[in-house]
Amino acid sequence: MNEKERLLRVLKGEETDRPPVICPGGMMNAAVTELLGEINANHNTDLDAMIAAAIKVREVIGFENYGVPFCMTCESEPFGVTISEGDKVNEPRILEYNQSKLEDIMKDFNPKTSNNLRSETVIKAIERLKNGEVPVIGNITGPISTATSIVDPIKLFKMIRKEPDGAYTFIEYINNYLIEYAKEMVRAGADIIAISDPTATGEILGKKNFDKFAMPMYTEFLKSMREINTPVIIHICGDAKTIIDSLNSLEVQALSFDSIVNMRFAKSKLNTRLMGNVSTLLLQNGPKDKIISITKNAMDSGVDIVSPACGLGMSTPLENLRVMTDYVKGSI
Repeated sequence: MNEKERLLRVLKGEETDRPPVICPGGMMNAAVTELLGEINANHNTDLDAMIAAAIKVREVIGFENYGVPFCMTCESEPFGVTISEGDKVNEPRILEYNQSKLEDIMKDFNPKTSNNLRSETVIKAIERLKNGEVPVIGNITGPISTATSIVDPIKLFKMIRKEPDGAYTFIEYINNYLIEYAKEMVRAGADIIAISDPTATGEILGKKNFDKFAMPMYTEFLKSMREINTPVIIHICGDAKTIIDSLNSLEVQALSFDSIVNMRFAKSKLNTRLMGNVSTLLLQNGPKDKIISITKNAMDSGVDIVSPACGLGMSTPLENLRVMTDYVKGSI
């Protein structure tokens, strides 16, 4: 079976010859410095460079997908924030939040993709990357993380405690925008949507606020994707023990976890497929025999999709990443 067939079959819960090995993009992207050496333009903003980087992630490293973009700032850009567009050494990041009131942000900014040059670039990249053999993953920054990229996280967390209705309305507004962005990705040719929401953890929000502010957003997002027959992967950072029962209620095709999560434990608690969770610190620093050992452990733990556990450092060596992909494919 080809790479697209393998990944889509896994996400449907069907049998395959082996687990896919992927790096979806977005927060979890493999466009590391060493990979970008021969790409002259900025892969975060230039269409041809973005496509070239996505292809090189597969051809040079061996990950079995194309995924764009390579950061978590595209979604917040239309809302009056200042960003650094990144380069071959640094990922894009928020430089200045929008200082306005939440109700003014919702009133004054039009978040349509057509008004956001980088989101348009992502959509065009997906259109050109779509094909019959390699799965294309469209990456979405989750609603809590997008909201805390638009406004200062401290401001939003204070509102969650003191003005929960206002905070909920804003997060819901952001979630509706993300749903429309994801739908545009699918129309362009994305086979799968991956959501990374690193701010939405049990450690940061606590179980009560995770259930109140994150879970309804994921539920609505997943409902919208089911309506267009598109599988979804959700990545959760940090220790998920306090929220794992909540996650089990989501109708999601796969859940991805950080390296702190014991995947045997997760498998005993969850009904859905699991993705992960090879330590990114290990992938950056080695040694190679340990990378093989941890990759084997992930597979032995029953993960359905092998992937890095979280965002890769830009200085991660290509050789270390290839050790992981080669082992999953049986090359070493």
